[in-house]
Amino acid sequence: VLSSSGINAEYGGKMFGITGWRLGWAFGHSALIEKLLRICKRDTFCCASILQHVVAGMLRRQRLCEPPEETYYTWAGNIYKENYKKLSKAFTDANMPVVAAEGGFFMIVDCSKRSFEFQKSAEYVTLDEDLDVKIAKGIVNNFKLAILPLSLFCNPSGKNKLTNYLRICFAKSSETVDRAVTIIRSFE
Repeated sequence: VLSSSGINAEYGGKMFGITGWRLGWAFGHSALIEKLLRICKRDTFCCASILQHVVAGMLRRQRLCEPPEETYYTWAGNIYKENYKKLSKAFTDANMPVVAAEGGFFMIVDCSKRSFEFQKSAEYVTLDEDLDVKIAKGIVNNFKLAILPLSLFCNPSGKNKLTNYLRICFAKSSETVDRAVTIIRSFE
């Protein structure tokens, strides 16, 4: 039961593996929703009706699953837990410690303990960027693994605290994560 002081905001993109659709919703106590609508009045339109129908159908299907443990949420949750374990082991073995997560779709890894061959190149040494940005660029360019520097998600005043961390999504298919694990294991 949601308390009278909370709002539950959800997003169909990650939930159903349809990123890019940008379709979300919120529910909670009516007094809070009323205030939310005042703040977000311009964000509640411009979503194609077909997208709304598809996500509504997917949500409806969840209520009809029998037995309940066979819902998309359970199925996807089990895959994501397994993906998290696989990636966590691969990064830990590669001397890139994982910051434990308690929710979400992204894993945070510490890139400060690991050195890469590409860090010796003149191009890398002359880059005037934070460590996480340089490491992420090196991993993307040399290993073709999509990974993001965490400092890019921060305002400039708090950025310095997060320049040793990278972010990677584990809300992917098992096959995609298995390919990522193979790449991580190939780090020289």
